[in-house]
Amino acid sequence: MTLLERWQRLLGIRPDEGRTVGLFFLHNFLLGIGTILVYVSANVILLENNPERSLPLAYGLAAVAMIVAGKVYAHYEHHLGLERVASRVLLAVVAFTGIVGVLVMVGHSVAAAVTIMAGYRVIYLLTNLEFWGISAVVFDVRQGRRLFSIISSGDMPAKALGAVLAILIHHHAELPWLLLTAFAAYIGALLVVRATRRLHVVEARAIPRAARLEGVAPHLQRWFGNSRLVVSMCLGLLLVAAVTTGIEYSFFVHVKHKFHDQALVMRYVGSVLVVTYLVALLFKLLLSRVTLDQVGVRWMLLSLPAVILGGLLLGGGLWFGDAGTGVQLLYFCGLFLVLEVLRRAVFDPLFLVLFQPLPPDERLQAHTLAKGLYEPLGMGLAGLLLVAVPYLPGAGEWTPFLWMTLCMAGALYFLHLTHGRYLAELRHALSPRFGSPTETLGEGAAWAVKAPVSAVSTAPENTARLLEDLQDRTTRAAAADSLVQLGPAGLPAVAQALQASADEGLVRRLAQICARLRLPASRHALVTLAQQPELFKRETALRALRYFDPNEDDAPIFQALVQDEMQRASRLLQGRATLPDDEPLSRSLTYELTRVEQRLFGLLLQLYPPQAIADAQRGALHAARERRANALEILDNLIPRPIYQGLQTLLEEGTPAEKSRVFSRLVPSPTAPASLLDTIVTEGEAGFTDWTLSLALRAWHPQPATAPALLPHLRSPNLLVQEGARYALRQLSKNQPAAHQQLLTQLSADQSSLMSHSASSSRISATERVTLLQHTALFAATPANVLSSIVPIMKEVSFDEGEEIFAKGDLGTSLFIVQEGEVGIYNGAQLLTTFQKGDFFGELALLDAEPRSATALARGPVVAFRLDQEDFYDVMEERGEVLRNILRVLCQRLRRQNEKTHLPETK
Repeated sequence: MTLLERWQRLLGIRPDEGRTVGLFFLHNFLLGIGTILVYVSANVILLENNPERSLPLAYGLAAVAMIVAGKVYAHYEHHLGLERVASRVLLAVVAFTGIVGVLVMVGHSVAAAVTIMAGYRVIYLLTNLEFWGISAVVFDVRQGRRLFSIISSGDMPAKALGAVLAILIHHHAELPWLLLTAFAAYIGALLVVRATRRLHVVEARAIPRAARLEGVAPHLQRWFGNSRLVVSMCLGLLLVAAVTTGIEYSFFVHVKHKFHDQALVMRYVGSVLVVTYLVALLFKLLLSRVTLDQVGVRWMLLSLPAVILGGLLLGGGLWFGDAGTGVQLLYFCGLFLVLEVLRRAVFDPLFLVLFQPLPPDERLQAHTLAKGLYEPLGMGLAGLLLVAVPYLPGAGEWTPFLWMTLCMAGALYFLHLTHGRYLAELRHALSPRFGSPTETLGEGAAWAVKAPVSAVSTAPENTARLLEDLQDRTTRAAAADSLVQLGPAGLPAVAQALQASADEGLVRRLAQICARLRLPASRHALVTLAQQPELFKRETALRALRYFDPNEDDAPIFQALVQDEMQRASRLLQGRATLPDDEPLSRSLTYELTRVEQRLFGLLLQLYPPQAIADAQRGALHAARERRANALEILDNLIPRPIYQGLQTLLEEGTPAEKSRVFSRLVPSPTAPASLLDTIVTEGEAGFTDWTLSLALRAWHPQPATAPALLPHLRSPNLLVQEGARYALRQLSKNQPAAHQQLLTQLSADQSSLMSHSASSSRISATERVTLLQHTALFAATPANVLSSIVPIMKEVSFDEGEEIFAKGDLGTSLFIVQEGEVGIYNGAQLLTTFQKGDFFGELALLDAEPRSATALARGPVVAFRLDQEDFYDVMEERGEVLRNILRVLCQRLRRQNEKTHLPETK
């Protein structure tokens, strides 16, 4: 691992993000160089010209200038688009810098100083809007949490450098050189923006979303937009800006009173700024992301107002205690330093993150509104109070503490509201665009609707007959309706069968009946089912429980199951980390981990607000990066941090070794865990899919002490498991003959014979069938663990040369997959196409029984597999991945056919 890779890993930068982060860091560094040099120039003049009067005037004029500039920026951002306006903003900043340079050279009055400070504020605003505007559309909410503090730390060393220059610069004649350097820095930033545009699409597209349940009142939308998040955030930012301005003013004035010599003033101010910016740099790079991950958005958001509120109360105590000027200077110095560090390293990056769930166009509008209107209003309010309050009757030195304390208390309140509205905005971002916003999880499921009530016998023999009918394809629907009509009377028998049955299909249908009954007793039966060791039963129970409201009494049960799943994920990741990525068992374990993810979401639905968890689950599996990021963010704010960190690790990209390290920290094992292969063989079909178990048995090396674990797999009715067990048994006979012989004695004579010879009359093993399906375009994207469920319904058929497989006009009810030979598709005597090994034909018959549109003939001896529609319906009902993949392939074929149809004719 190179030094750069180690550094990126320390900062939480992923390899594919390195170049982008570097460009943004450089961009921010150059903007920081330019802005701080203008700031130093303005302060040199202001602190020479009665800062008690000039600073409040500068704040007021700067506020007006910033509001005008913000309005102009918003206008052009809306009409030109972000990509074009970013370059124009930097050109405008270059022009403003030139104007400030002229004022510096010719103006030495208070008016010139105030104008220069206003110019600086406008430059700061424009560069801020430009930089954060591009950042907001390039990064999603999760990247923002990790990277906004890093990319925004570029201006910290630049500002520290500017502060050093402030110590060295004492005269107007030296200021033009600073502004010339700032001019060059802005030109460099412009070049970096253009490089960023070549790497990313810098565009804020409008994303259609469902209407918000709670929007902003119509008469306020002109000032805040339609999101209540923007309202509370802007009001909080206004009050924070007012207090920030007040503390900055107090700091500068106390320094001026303590040190009358201009050189000493600039040296002291510069030294404090250097320390402030260096501390902020270290916090941004090394602590900000880690702290945010540990304490969460809520407490990080409230940290600035809470700490500053405490600091202001401490200042009030110092005033009442009649502290000396030296103590007051140290106090304001410390308060200014803490405020700047928290604002730069925590509040500003987090402020951007909070707007990320908004659609990109609203996100930019909100940012421009907050920075271009409400922050200047806060600064203007502070300037007005600093000028007017001292002239009020009874005002004294305590007055600034009073109004700043009130403002910060108000900021604390509005930022508290902001967190709740942030969560609401995340849910809105994940909610479906169409449909009722109040739709619950259970509504809309066809099987969840109760059948019409009619007279059904409650006799035990009738209930037993209905349970038997559930296993017959022709009678199962009517039997399920009748059991639902029995209600509580039939529930004991249903619950007993639910716990005792090992048939996955029957368990699923019984669980659906419990869900349709919607009774406390049926819920209890499902909760009991979820606690059984067979994981397919847990999955079935959790799917059915989605149609019940969570019950707090069951929370300890589901919390224990969550920990069990976390332990399982840790074991799987440890095993996965030891295998190459191209190993079949490695891919199979990846699928097992997706099952853990699904079960974790099912358990979380029973512990936390179900609609929010369901939205997060849909979003986490969505193709769009931004929806996935929003889903993870809402989970981060809903569930306990260790569980969230585990789920995030499973969902996000990363190597198995890295994920394993995370889980080892989250769920440390008190004892040395058994090898993964031993665990899989021991738990068997109760804990793993048959494909994973089959692969594990082939890779397992049984020893005399562990060989008896083969017995249940040798007796399994599942062909895949049987084949894997027979393979392991053959390895045992080669390596451990005595253990092999002892194991055979524990089997009956017919079973021993079965172990020596394949019990199946098929020439093609179950493992080969899965491999064939994997190489078929129709199932290529379906995991082998799912394809194994198709193996039992694959009927091996043979045809001689010229034999008809089906004729044109026959009712199509089957799909065929060629294993050996070649099949021709004919329309009369015309050969339309041919299919060879791995090809499939007749696929539409799986979804719709319609007359065949052509004839299929064997062109030589053919061995194929037939999948019948009715059997396949059962598989698709249990395994939704199969249906999704078929629909995807058919859509691709239809799309290609449409493209061919609409191609222009060529001469």
